This record gives sequence, C-alpha cells and structure tokens, in this order.
Amino acid sequence: MTVEQEGQEETWRNRYRGGFFLAPMVRIGTLPMRLLSLQYGADLVWSPETIDKSIIGSERQVNHQTGVISYMKEGKEVFTTHADERDKVVFQLGSADPETALLAARTVERDVAGFDLNCGCPKRFSIQGGMGAALMSDPDRLCGILTKLVQNVSVPVSCKIRIFEDEEKTLALVRRIAETGVSALTVHCRTKDMRPREKALWDRLNSVVNGVPDRLPVILNGDVFAYGDVERAKEITGATSVMTARGAAANPSIFRSDGTIDTIETVVEYVRMAVRTRNPFHNTKYTLLQMYPDTRSQKYVDIRSTKTYEAMCGCLGLQQFYQDEWAQDTGSGDVGTNQLNGADTRQGPKKRCADDAEEPLTADNEPDVEAPPKRVKE
Repeated sequence: MTVEQEGQEETWRNRYRGGFFLAPMVRIGTLPMRLLSLQYGADLVWSPETIDKSIIGSERQVNHQTGVISYMKEGKEVFTTHADERDKVVFQLGSADPETALLAARTVERDVAGFDLNCGCPKRFSIQGGMGAALMSDPDRLCGILTKLVQNVSVPVSCKIRIFEDEEKTLALVRRIAETGVSALTVHCRTKDMRPREKALWDRLNSVVNGVPDRLPVILNGDVFAYGDVERAKEITGATSVMTARGAAANPSIFRSDGTIDTIETVVEYVRMAVRTRNPFHNTKYTLLQMYPDTRSQKYVDIRSTKTYEAMCGCLGLQQFYQDEWAQDTGSGDVGTNQLNGADTRQGPKKRCADDAEEPLTADNEPDVEAPPKRVKE
C-alpha cells in the first residue's frame, strides 16, 4: 500500500470516529428521515437495506425542482437520495455474491458516501438467499464480498454484524473482517435469535474492540435511546461511535447535543421534509404513525384516516405550507415532477396506506433493525 493509499484509508476511517449515526431501518429510514436526522445533528445516516439485484439495471433520474435523485426500475423507486446527504449517506447493501454486490455498488456509487454490507438479518428470505446473518456462518463468502467492494469502489466500505453466543467465534469473525480492509465495523450487540425487547449485550463489545486493529473504528448498535447514552456506551464498551434506530424513529431530534425537542414539533418537521422531497405518501404516513406520541388522541385518529398529503397537512396545521408546495408543482411545467397529488406514481400501481396494507415493523418481522416501540403498554 502506498503512502497515498494509507492516507486515503485513514481519512475514510476518520469518518466513522466519534460519531452518532442513524441506523438502517426498513421503511422508516427513507430520505426524509435521513435528511431530518442530519438536520438535527447526525454525523452519518444509513439507508434501509437494498438487495443487490433490485438496484442493478435501475435508471438514475434527477428532479431538478426538488433536488431528489431517484433510482428507478420497472416504474418503481428503488432508492432515493439528495445532494444534501451526498457526503453523509451510507448505502446498506444486501448481497450473497461478490460480483453482484459490485455491480449494485457501482450503480449508485456516485451518489453515496459509503457502502455497508448487511451481515445480521436473520429473516428467512435473507438467510435462504445466503445474505444477512447467513454470511456470518460463511465467512469466506462474507469476506469475499467485502474484499471485492474494498478493492473496486471509490468510497469506504463497512459491514454490520451481530454477535455469536460463542464469544471466540465472534472474535474470529471480526478479525477476518478486519483483514479485508473495511473502514469500519458495526456490531449490533444481540445474537441473531434475540429480539429488540431483550437487553443489548454491551459487555460483549469490549472484546471485539480489543480484538481488532487499533485503527479500525467499531460502532455500537443496540439500546441507544437518548443523546446521553452515546458517551455512556462508549465509556462502557470502548466503541468508537454509536448508532441508534429506535431512538431516532421515536424522535429524530435525539441527535441534538443540547437535548431533544418536543416530539410533536419533530413530527411537523418530518412531514415538511417528506412533502419537500415528494416522498411517497404511504411511506410518510407509516413513519409518522410510528413517531406520533399519543396513539389515543383524536389527532392520531385523524392522521390515521388521511389518504392524501393535503389531508395530512391539514391535520398538522400545515395547510398554507402544502398550498405553497402544490403551487410549485403545478407552476413548474415539469411533466416529470413527482407531484403531491400523485406522490406514489413513481412506485408503480398505487399502494394502500401503510396502516392497512403493511404489517407493523416489529421484532418479529424486521429483526435486523431495531424496531420502533410496539403500540402496547410495557
């Protein structure tokens, strides 16, 4: 390795040091949540996992009115991003093959700050495909994918794993991962069979931190619910940085060093961001209902019944904001604009609203991300 290459490697690793990051979250971690998290102070943000074959062959489209960059395939949005997150967004990739992973990475490489290989999802579809947690039991394949990416892309590569019951088995795996040249390693401090309601095993991270080269950043994931947890987690575990999912899903202002703001205010700001980026309505509604603090209030019932952005904005006192955004759409003359009254058009056939079409994101159906708290009493 040349001096120049060593300098580049160190620069990349520095991106993952001393930070507080947004974890990858299925459905919730889409563009509005990522941009809002960055606005509140997140240092890096992870995209939801995208399977390699789904992004390969997609077409890059830019909405010059909103600045949104969309990767489209068969009439559907596969991934959306924005120039405002270009240096902060880490694209999480699901893959079981080095060559396919590289093709997928090259598709979006120009628009992301890094790639992360998902090596922790224990869902059946992922394991049967040789992806996710299956990679932890096949270190040759796992490291083959990482090596292929590290040697062929122009941005840093990392991976996210869980721990084994056997501590020595975990250490053996992380040592092999470190040898691939990755720029960082994220450890979700639970085994593949543990659910989010079970306490994360922070005490198991010390050995991982001590078992990898000093220069490799190790990121803790699991049970980070407040800004104050960041330093506590680092002190207890020796982790370089900390990542949160459920904490941000409940209130993305968790990233503010001077304290969170009222959840209702963040809900309003989230909807503003979603409208500005023309996020598909069904996705915005799903995330909003996860964030809203009082599920028994009339406001929550009203939001749950909405079927358009206009109605949603009306519930939140954003009527004028919506009208201003709508005027921009109708006055732009841009036929390709994802207009507010048809925000799902880039998703193919219109989907039903999330609350009556999609199973809630829980420990039982999306175990590789920390799920938002279930709407039940503890």
